[in-house]
Amino acid sequence: MTELLAELERFDRIGLSRVAGHGAACCHMVRHGVFARLTQFGDIGARLAAVPELFRWGPVQWPAYWCHLALHDGLIGDCGVHADVAAALLERDGIPHARGRAALLTGPLAPAHWRVSWNEAQANVAWIGRNVVHHEVIRVGDRWWDPSDARWFAGAGGNLAGARVVAVREDDGPWQFDPGTSTPAPTPLPAPASTLAPDASSMLAPDTSAMLSPDASSTLSPDASSESSSAPSSAPTSAPSSTPHVLS
Repeated sequence: MTELLAELERFDRIGLSRVAGHGAACCHMVRHGVFARLTQFGDIGARLAAVPELFRWGPVQWPAYWCHLALHDGLIGDCGVHADVAAALLERDGIPHARGRAALLTGPLAPAHWRVSWNEAQANVAWIGRNVVHHEVIRVGDRWWDPSDARWFAGAGGNLAGARVVAVREDDGPWQFDPGTSTPAPTPLPAPASTLAPDASSMLAPDTSAMLSPDASSTLSPDASSESSSAPSSAPTSAPSSTPHVLS
């Protein structure tokens, strides 16, 4: 537990990801194209599920700009990009939410593999701990949404794509720990790492699940053990299923 607390203290110093713009056509075109494609889907559930399909998971150099996410073969994004875009979609639909972060216990080989990949891309590896990794998530009502795996999860103690959520918290809240681990002594709340961007600001309502449309509720299953759903880049009438995405 001492090692976990040390990792969480380090994760607290990682600011939540905000994709920035250069104020020029390069970023305006990419950002406009992203939200034009995502808003083709008929409900918020399908839009959220399409985010990790549109942005292939991979290393991102921060601070990130919209034009830097556009590669010759598509768009790239890590969990920070996924979370920032998903939060903007929720904001556009007027759904209260809160950005958050989780500590995931992964397989023994995953952290070393990711560290090599991120180092090769000259990207920051602060999110990779010795045994746990930092992952950006979103709280909607009394549930948690993983924007990279496109699925609900149960919070601390839940599982995501082969990783266990050992701790989770809203950006301005205390860490909640996996009930299967011993509870540590309370720690002071960290100071906010950054201010909210205009298109991704959020408030947490007691319960906003009802604000999701009927179609969205069926797309976003509350069962954390269910398979993740995602959507292709073209606009279907509903969001099909896909395999889970690797986490960052």
